[in-house]
Amino acid sequence: MFKMQIEHFVWIAFSASTIIGSNALAQSQVGPAFQRSRVVEEYTLPDHTGLKPPVFYEPWDIMNGIRRAEFGADLLSPKTFLPLFDPRPMETQIDFSMVDNPFGFTPLDPIFQGPLEVPLRPIRALEHLLYEQCSTMSNIYYTLVLQSLSRTLPGEGNLAGVGRLDVNFLTVLAKTPGLGTSAVQILFRQHNVIGQPSNWTPGGASGSYFFMDSLQNENNSTLNIVSFQQGLLDDRVVLSVGKMHPNQFFMLNFYANDESRQFLNGSFDGNSVFQPAQGTYSPGFVAQMIPCDDIYVNAAIFDLADYPGNSFQNINAGLYWAGVEVGWTPNWLGTFSRYNVTFGTTNAGNQSYSGYGDVTGIKQTNSMIGFLGQQQIGDWLGVFAEYGLGESTGVVAQQELSVGVSIVRPFGRPDDDFGIAFAWTKPNNNYGNEIPGSDPQSASVLETFYRLQLTNSLQLSPDLQVSFDPASGDGSPVVALGLRLKMQF
Repeated sequence: MFKMQIEHFVWIAFSASTIIGSNALAQSQVGPAFQRSRVVEEYTLPDHTGLKPPVFYEPWDIMNGIRRAEFGADLLSPKTFLPLFDPRPMETQIDFSMVDNPFGFTPLDPIFQGPLEVPLRPIRALEHLLYEQCSTMSNIYYTLVLQSLSRTLPGEGNLAGVGRLDVNFLTVLAKTPGLGTSAVQILFRQHNVIGQPSNWTPGGASGSYFFMDSLQNENNSTLNIVSFQQGLLDDRVVLSVGKMHPNQFFMLNFYANDESRQFLNGSFDGNSVFQPAQGTYSPGFVAQMIPCDDIYVNAAIFDLADYPGNSFQNINAGLYWAGVEVGWTPNWLGTFSRYNVTFGTTNAGNQSYSGYGDVTGIKQTNSMIGFLGQQQIGDWLGVFAEYGLGESTGVVAQQELSVGVSIVRPFGRPDDDFGIAFAWTKPNNNYGNEIPGSDPQSASVLETFYRLQLTNSLQLSPDLQVSFDPASGDGSPVVALGLRLKMQF
């Protein structure tokens, strides 16, 4: 009964949002484009790698309703970019003497002067050249996480490092008056596990349900995002196609969407009820709409048989995930406010995979619904709460509830951050030593971290996680002490 009701609701929501959005766009007048300041445009990357902070240098209270909805949808519509195909004075000289922050960062307040500033000048000069002459924003960084576990299963190590290199490019191709922005985005990643076998994970080694390090992957190189977008109706509608991540558009938590800077645990970096098993960087089609002030609608369908490590070879397997999200971005308290309800349905359930990347061809319908609220209070405190509910045939979880707090600018430091969050999850799959076919017990986790801006290029984040009620081992909580170092090129 639950499955039929949610599927019917998803279909109605998708149809209604499309019709309402089309009529509203046809009848309303597009408000004046909000021109961001030079500082904001040059130092805030409009991409999905977490560099967009919830404390805005584009003040939330002076945004119009359209701009707030664009931000809430994470809709890529840069206002002052000079498009690639527009004429410009060509200057080929690169200034290697320029002293600058890492390209794309908001103004920083480091504790120490960066010893890497001089050797990194050529890279940053090239990044400026790409921006000025090729309309390309670049974001290149390396993240290293060391984690030590209080206990592990027999034969499992308790200390490991995980390193990940991220290389992200966003190129604005054209801006057509009355139509919108055309752009291409590419994200490449290279992963390494240090000190343990490549398939080692903190959760697997300790018998905990939770994915304690969202950077975790085996030793590989993957092309995660290759996408093209086209705006319509002055970017009130944006269509994207290519290889993307559903969490770019659904249940996106601005306080917990970047494991290189915020929470490491996977339960905060995207609700587990909505997480497919294949890694989720998959071919897809997305439509984003701004039907009226402070309202956005995101709708998409993704191929779940493909994943970060391959391209499009499994698209004929017929496994899909489809969703609709309706969000509200009011100007409450004069600060960032975002509330959304999300519906999803998929035919990729528990029996659809026999292993990572190995599709069995068995299809199981599974539907889900989620709620997420995010609220900035003043210029330093952010709070969030989210809940997801799905079916027992789902891949990861039947239910998940998480709440958290983010203190941005602690002690007046603009790029430091303190976060603490708690998640309760009712898993779907049997795991650990449970009897096959039994109903898995619930699990919970607490995580806290502090991000410290050491230099212009280096961030250091101590991290503490406590996983309660693990399914394997002696039943005692698993404590994971972590240290994260991020280097921005």
